[in-house]
Amino acid sequence: MTNKNFVIPDGMEYFMPNDAKKFEALKQKALQILTKLKYEYINPPIFDNLDNLLSLKSADLDIETLTVTDHQAGGEIGIRADITPQVSKIDYQLTNGKGTKRYSYMGDILRSSSRDFDRKNPFQLGVEIFGKNNKASDLEIIKSMIEIISLSKQKKIIIELGDVSLINSFLENFNIDKNQKRILINLINLKSSSEIKCFCKNNSFDKKSINFLLELIKLSGDIKVINEIKKLASSNKINFTRELNDLWQIAAKIKQYKKSISVQIDLCELVGYEYQTSIIYTAYVSSFRKEIAKGGRYNAYKTNKTQYREATGFSLDLKDIFDLSLTRELI
Repeated sequence: MTNKNFVIPDGMEYFMPNDAKKFEALKQKALQILTKLKYEYINPPIFDNLDNLLSLKSADLDIETLTVTDHQAGGEIGIRADITPQVSKIDYQLTNGKGTKRYSYMGDILRSSSRDFDRKNPFQLGVEIFGKNNKASDLEIIKSMIEIISLSKQKKIIIELGDVSLINSFLENFNIDKNQKRILINLINLKSSSEIKCFCKNNSFDKKSINFLLELIKLSGDIKVINEIKKLASSNKINFTRELNDLWQIAAKIKQYKKSISVQIDLCELVGYEYQTSIIYTAYVSSFRKEIAKGGRYNAYKTNKTQYREATGFSLDLKDIFDLSLTRELI
């Protein structure tokens, strides 16, 4: 008999005894993998000063981070919506922006909506490498991501590679504000050619630039599509060859690492990558309705007036991995 007074808020969930035990076992397996891969485990608090929670530039985090009044100290503190900004603050305290550090973390986060995670209280797991932003660190992060996703017992994993710097640098040529840029990026992400065309015309984009965007949204697929993107960039006098070569090499290395992994290229999957700066990666499994993990390169914080502490990493909701592993048990 159920208790009608036992009501769970939308987007939240309870783990009852059997599932709670299984989830704790999954957390331990994940931690063992991350320890074996030589990441230093850190565990920041779920409540923190807003400066620590909003250190990365992201309008999404500003919206999703819940604030509460600190009656003892006065002022407001936040409930974290993403652990990554806290990791950046920890790195600064430990290194002052020098050397290479590798961190892993996991813990509850709370979001004001369930938009990105399908739930308001994900259990975020992630890894970050600070001070080393190159193809080797990208590949290391992607391999780590694959190892954690493999705990879901899903046989088919798809890794999609992209690079936000092409679109971001291209849009710098036009007089549009941050809000307009967000609107256009959403349209590019949706690959909505008619709406992209309408937006660009209304904002005085020249015909050649409009055609570039309309052609770019058509170019996604396996590693061979990189050659088509090179031709498009070259014909529009956009120098993006080095970045595309990097994507090619990373894709080839992933296939060498695990032949069963499918690698896709898409430079127009941009939503949810607000603070990333260049190469991004998104993971999918065939039986899941959205991405299972994502990550990429970003600037963690300034080390002086002109230079940033570069980093790369990924995160996922371990509850998604748990749900998928239970599904496999039923098959």
